[in-house]
Amino acid sequence: MANYIPLITTIVALTFTILLLWQFLNRRKIHQVIWTIAMALFAIAALMEFLANPDILGASGTLIKIYYASAAPLVGLLGSGVLYLLVPRKIAHIYLGIVIMLALALLVGVLSTHLSEVAISEAFQLSLPEGFREAVGLFPFLTARLPSILLNITGGILLIGGALLSFITDMRKTYNIPLMMGGLFPSLGGFLLGIMDNADIFFEFELIGTIFLFLGFIMSMRYLARN
Repeated sequence: MANYIPLITTIVALTFTILLLWQFLNRRKIHQVIWTIAMALFAIAALMEFLANPDILGASGTLIKIYYASAAPLVGLLGSGVLYLLVPRKIAHIYLGIVIMLALALLVGVLSTHLSEVAISEAFQLSLPEGFREAVGLFPFLTARLPSILLNITGGILLIGGALLSFITDMRKTYNIPLMMGGLFPSLGGFLLGIMDNADIFFEFELIGTIFLFLGFIMSMRYLARN
């Protein structure tokens, strides 16, 4: 039976992307276009998770490459967007440049990697999230997985830490609490999958994180409308 949780995540992320794009077109802030790109990548990655269901489309080398090239840079981009709200623009520009360079290096590494269809098929004999974990492990560490690790660690710290710092600085900005949770849940799900070998709740945590990010965005729009 297909796992439909990634499809729900796709719908939430896509809706979020459209609203972010609308906000950017009206306000023209750099962090808004960065978050728009990040959430569009999130929607693509979640869609690939859904399509990888054996009774939907099934995993393939092309699908896994699209998934990894989409999923790996998005946390770094979300963290970069937060940084533009907290520090001088020159510093934020530097980190964004690093994110872009790592994302491009990762893209080259992903595109230049030959993925064995047999190995992918064997990986997805397990559960769907375990299949993705095993398939991602087929990419070379230095040219693909290392850039992804750096993007996820630094972006996650900036997203979670930035939301926490913003809330501590001004507790009227309660929207930072769901934004912080939106960063925590996917990170925890990835940790449980990658380190603790627990694949049972990876997609659930990913969906919860997306919903929290969306909720934080809606709350921030209401806050801005009142102030």
